[in-house]
Amino acid sequence: MNNPAASRESADALPGDLDTLYATHLQILARRADEALARGGFDHLLVPSGSLHYQAFDDRDYPYAVNPQFKAWLPLTRVPDSWLVYTPGQRPKLIFLQPFDYWHVVPDAPNGWWVEHFDIHIIRKPEQALALLPGPAARCAILGEPQSALGAASGEGYVPNNPEAVINYLEYHRSYKTAYEIALMRQAQRLAVRGHRAAEAAFREGRSEFGIHMAYCAAVGQDANDLPYGNIIALDE
Repeated sequence: MNNPAASRESADALPGDLDTLYATHLQILARRADEALARGGFDHLLVPSGSLHYQAFDDRDYPYAVNPQFKAWLPLTRVPDSWLVYTPGQRPKLIFLQPFDYWHVVPDAPNGWWVEHFDIHIIRKPEQALALLPGPAARCAILGEPQSALGAASGEGYVPNNPEAVINYLEYHRSYKTAYEIALMRQAQRLAVRGHRAAEAAFREGRSEFGIHMAYCAAVGQDANDLPYGNIIALDE
């Protein structure tokens, strides 16, 4: 995993190779999860994708940000109230929320090159995940924010506990990128270069800070909420 030659090979991987790299990536994540669970004394790893947060006294939600531990396993970034379930020795499970909603765009059903690696269960309401989560909850390491809790009112629900032994091991090893992650980082860099070149051109044209920001977003095809970090643009004025 830490072989420099392997890293160089992955860095040059074409997008068509991602499915092969992804299979190996999942094997590495499974080994890490096995060790993390053993260190923490848990039987199952549960990772909620995160939930929408709404502004007080309003029906407007804040920009959604996916749980990084969920995103490490799955190429999904806009699927709130979904769950990743991993039990050592078993196929990973994805509990995928696809609600019936008139006002909001709902995520498409899972499809593509990655779905063959998961047992996928589609639910229509967040609470339906309860019947699909392994038990008892006390034997689960649940990594997420408090708002992702399910069934907490019963006293036996699935409440993120973020056990230190599990978190520390997984977070430490996130710094060691797999071949799949390096290939994705290469793709991201190509977008970033395109955006920075557009921002430079906008600066030289004399555009405002906002105009430079918009030039960057247009070049990479993302709005401000989709960028990995907010743009920092300051003219010496």
